[in-house]
Amino acid sequence: MSRKNDHWDYQVGLRAEFTGLQARVLPMGSTSQRIFNLFPSATVARTLPHHEQRLQLSYSRRLNRPNFLQIVALPIYTDARNYMVGNPALRPEYVHVAELGHQVAWQHTTLNTTLFGRFANQAIQSLRTVDTLATRLSGQPDFITRTSYANLGRTTSYGLELSLTQPVTTWWKLIANGSFYRNQVASYTGTGTRANFTGTAYLLNTFSPTKTLAVQLSGNYRAPLVVPQGRLLAVYGVDVALRQRLFHDRAALTLRVSDLFDTRRQYTRLAAADLTTNLQTKYETRVGYLGFTWFLGTSKPASSIDNQPKGDTGGFGG
Repeated sequence: MSRKNDHWDYQVGLRAEFTGLQARVLPMGSTSQRIFNLFPSATVARTLPHHEQRLQLSYSRRLNRPNFLQIVALPIYTDARNYMVGNPALRPEYVHVAELGHQVAWQHTTLNTTLFGRFANQAIQSLRTVDTLATRLSGQPDFITRTSYANLGRTTSYGLELSLTQPVTTWWKLIANGSFYRNQVASYTGTGTRANFTGTAYLLNTFSPTKTLAVQLSGNYRAPLVVPQGRLLAVYGVDVALRQRLFHDRAALTLRVSDLFDTRRQYTRLAAADLTTNLQTKYETRVGYLGFTWFLGTSKPASSIDNQPKGDTGGFGG
């Protein structure tokens, strides 16, 4: 339900959702979940005079369900000494999100400032422990570790986010955003909390050296982050993409390379009562994509990069 007048916007919503899960785990038996929830949301916005300003206050309740690997009770071995297994009794986590935002637009510049708070109950967290039974049965001197998932208390994050859109020249447009916030999680022991100040940064450069060629160069960074058993170290990377329009805008050729310098890898430091671990996780993140599109009928490729599909950090779509 929404309402709007000259200076005020109001929007209120309510979503109902039912989730059912039944799992049979041998030889332990079966487990089931039947969950009904209501998810309210509300937004109040005020248009301010001068420089197209807008002030907005919003609240929403959200749900994060565990994924398949987090609930399936099937051990998956990453090597002879480490495996992960899901938890069929894992519950969804519920997130309350409140935001106070301000937007101001000048002739060519837009600045968004947002104060936010996010509070999750029954937070889904991964836990790494020593499997003493598997270690003893293996007959090897090295221990075997087990990674699983649990609903571990409450997580809290609150801070500031800034977003700037700025044309630098007629052929160069810049979009920058970043956040700085305090992150707090429950300790793996179930008592006490762990917290740190952290942040993110993202920079997108769009270049148009010719009328038919567009180039995107983007980079992102996430600062170190605490988890219940330890700390995730910083992650960063750079993506590049090019789009060349051809045959009087009847076709387009796109080239995209993700993680250009192959730097996106996750370093994790964990420390528990009987286990201290340094982990490095590296997926195949440096990947090249080459695509050709032919437009039929009256369709033509967008003349501006702003009109390209959103949601892919590599730029220019698939």
